[in-house]
Amino acid sequence: MSRRRCASSLSPTSTPGRGPPAPCVTACDCRGGWLTEPGVPPVVFQPAAGIELEPYFLLEPGDGLLLCGAERRIVHVDRIAQQRIGHQAQQWLGMELDQAWPQLAELIVQEYRRLAEGPREHVVALPHPTGIELATRIRLFPTDSGFGVGVLRRRSQVLQPDDEGVSEEMTYRRLLEAVLDTAQDGVLVTLAEPLDRPGPIIVFANRALLEQTGYGLHEVLGRSPRMFQGPETSREATHALREALEQWQPAQMQVLNYRRDRSSCWIELKVAPLADRHGWHSHWVSVQRDITGRIEQEREWARAAEALAEQIKVKQATA
Repeated sequence: MSRRRCASSLSPTSTPGRGPPAPCVTACDCRGGWLTEPGVPPVVFQPAAGIELEPYFLLEPGDGLLLCGAERRIVHVDRIAQQRIGHQAQQWLGMELDQAWPQLAELIVQEYRRLAEGPREHVVALPHPTGIELATRIRLFPTDSGFGVGVLRRRSQVLQPDDEGVSEEMTYRRLLEAVLDTAQDGVLVTLAEPLDRPGPIIVFANRALLEQTGYGLHEVLGRSPRMFQGPETSREATHALREALEQWQPAQMQVLNYRRDRSSCWIELKVAPLADRHGWHSHWVSVQRDITGRIEQEREWARAAEALAEQIKVKQATA
């Protein structure tokens, strides 16, 4: 699937966000054997006690993305990450991270158990430093099938000395986050690509969505919306959604999803693409409303109507 320019050339909604609290090339892979050592069990991402993060954007416009799957192999490097890391990153697909970016591989070995508490932010030396840039800020996070690395752009500087460390950009981003977080419906934002596993990558979830699903923010960021699917989720519905995404078209449907406790819930889902300032699709935004009560009421009415029709049929037969 190739990314195409949005026909309407929409300006982007400003989606930068606060950093986490803790100090195009695509392939598919699945979790298994990631950074495991003899006698050391693999990481199981369980919620840590007392963790409650305020919603923020995991990655902002201008940040690059690198994804690693099982056995430390690189499965995706987007265009922005290639530019930040260097053009040699185009050849990283399928390579082990130790070979492509050893400094980052060593850092992940040190940090991967802490990722259960949420994304981690660091400064790491570039694999091929230039005279302009020797290191870059990165954000580590777990995905459905390994780990993700956000290669962060430089953030705006503080405008005035009396701003108490808050730039105008940060003010707007916090306002946007607050607006999304007060929405009554669940709001989920993912990167536009990759669509294949482990994508699409969730970069924002508001409080209503977390309450609907029972997940913590640290359990959702970096994952894929597939985490909400289950055995009775309609494959026809997910297939129709995939077709719409591949065509960069909005979609609306009712689908059976699953909460963290694996109880099911009916969701009215609306999904639409967002474009950056150049008119290129960069994100998907979905708004979902829990309509379980409505569906159950409609089914109750249907059962009552069937029972009434059967009673009428019996009376007519015996009359």
